[in-house]
Amino acid sequence: MKGRAKSKLFSLVVSLVFTFMTLFSAASVYAEQTYGMVVFLKGSEFFNWSYGGMQDAAKLLGADIKTELRGPATWDASQEARAIEQLIAKGVDGIIVTAGDATTLNPAIDKAVAKGIPVITFDSDAPDSKRLSFAGTNNYEAGKVAGKAMVEWLNGEGEVGVSTFPGPNHLVERIRGFKDGLEGSNVKVVAECNDEGKVAAAEAAITAMLQAHPEIDAVFAAHGNPGPGAVAAVKNVGKEGEIEIMGFDFGMPVVEAIDKGQIRGTVGQNPYLMGYISMMMAWGANQETRVDGPHAPPSVNTGVRILTKDDIGVYKSPPAFVSGK
Repeated sequence: MKGRAKSKLFSLVVSLVFTFMTLFSAASVYAEQTYGMVVFLKGSEFFNWSYGGMQDAAKLLGADIKTELRGPATWDASQEARAIEQLIAKGVDGIIVTAGDATTLNPAIDKAVAKGIPVITFDSDAPDSKRLSFAGTNNYEAGKVAGKAMVEWLNGEGEVGVSTFPGPNHLVERIRGFKDGLEGSNVKVVAECNDEGKVAAAEAAITAMLQAHPEIDAVFAAHGNPGPGAVAAVKNVGKEGEIEIMGFDFGMPVVEAIDKGQIRGTVGQNPYLMGYISMMMAWGANQETRVDGPHAPPSVNTGVRILTKDDIGVYKSPPAFVSGK
C-alpha cells in the first residue's frame, strides 16, 4: 500500500509540475504586449482611421496585444516627442508615429530604438531617424496624381493657387509632385499661401491669395484643413462655381463639401492601411525568425486615388476614439 501511495503521489507531483510548466509556457507566449500610436492631431478623423487599422491588426494578432493612442489635440511636434518619451518610460513593445516635424522627433525616435523598441513611422516620415520602416503615402507620387488630375479638370490650361504650411516633409513632397504633375500642360502654380495647418487660417490666407491673384482658376489644398477654408474663401471673393477646389483626404468637412459640389474632388489616402501595416511591422520586429534581424522594407506605399462625389459614401461614418484605448 505504501508503495502504491508513493507511486500515486509521485504521479500527482509530476502531473502538477507538467501543468505548471505548461501554464508558465503559455503565460510567456501570451504575455501582454502594448503598442502605442503617436499622432500630431489627436481626434482627427484621418488618424482615427489609422488607429482603427492598428486596432484591427492587433485583434488579429491576439487578445494579449494592447494598443493606445497618444498625441496633442493641436499640431505640436514637441508634444509628440514628449508622448514618445512617455511611451519609452512605460516600456511599451513598439511605437507607431506620424512625424509632425521630422527634425523635432528624431531624438525621441532614436532614443526608443536605442532602448530596443521598434519604431514605425506612418503618414509623415522622419527619414533621418533610426525608425525601422515607413508605411504611408509616397507623397511625391500623391502630389503628381493630384497635378495630373488638375490638368484634366482645367482642360490643360489655367492658373492654380496652393494652400500649405512650412515644416512637414510630406507637404514639401506633395507640392513638388503636384508641380511635376502639371508639366507638359499650360497649367501652372502662380501662388502659394501659408494656412498654418488650420481651417480658419486657411480661409484668411486663401482669401488674400485669391484677391492678390484674381486670375487663379483652381486651388490645391495640400492637406486636410485648407479644403473647407478654400470653400469659404471662394465665397468671400464672390467666385462660387468659378474656381475648382481639390481637397486632400476625407475629413467630414471635405466629404460634406464634395457632397454639396463645393469641392470637386479630394486626394484620398489610405490611413486605415497605414495603421494596419504599421502595427504588423512593429509586432513582427519583436518576433524571432530563422534569420537574424527585423524583416521590414524601408517603406511601404499605401497609395492614393482621386475621390469624387460617387466615391465618398464609406467615409461618411469615420471611427471615433475618445479614450484612445
